[in-house]
Amino acid sequence: MTDRRQRLVFLLLSILICTALIFPGRDADHHGMPAAFLHYSSGSIIIRLKGCVPSPGIYRFPKHVTLETVINMTAPSLSGNIRDIKLLQRDLESGEIIEAVGRDQQHIEILIYNMKARERMLLGIPLDPDEMDLADWESLPGIGPKLAKTIMDNRQEYGVFGSFNTLERVPGVGDGKLKALKRYF
Repeated sequence: MTDRRQRLVFLLLSILICTALIFPGRDADHHGMPAAFLHYSSGSIIIRLKGCVPSPGIYRFPKHVTLETVINMTAPSLSGNIRDIKLLQRDLESGEIIEAVGRDQQHIEILIYNMKARERMLLGIPLDPDEMDLADWESLPGIGPKLAKTIMDNRQEYGVFGSFNTLERVPGVGDGKLKALKRYF
């Protein structure tokens, strides 16, 4: 009788394994994108954690997530060592870098700054023409050092662009250049 039960168990296990191989589960639809690159979506933000955190790297969170929530989810051991309550309540934005710097065993300083344009482009995070520096402009395809300086000088002289389309006021940026760059903004 035990021999018959063993064969039945073996048969059932074989059926389960075959079913799992024939009908693989559903996977998230990445639209053919490589797994290493996260595509930006308006319902979430992408940030990078670095410094004295247990798992530095790139993370995706829902919009309107606070720094406190991110710390509690990714580095709960740090949460009691951050004294700036106002900073902890700050909503994070896509493209920000959160760096935890340990000054000593009991005090952690949190620095928040923006990713450079090249990293934002790789992650599919839209650029803001009013927050870019000279190196950011130079990293864009079709923008050399001379045009990058012209763009920076124009912003300094006439004020912020406010939107991507306002770049047309810069000498040397025509319709063709705007069309080529639009996908990054």
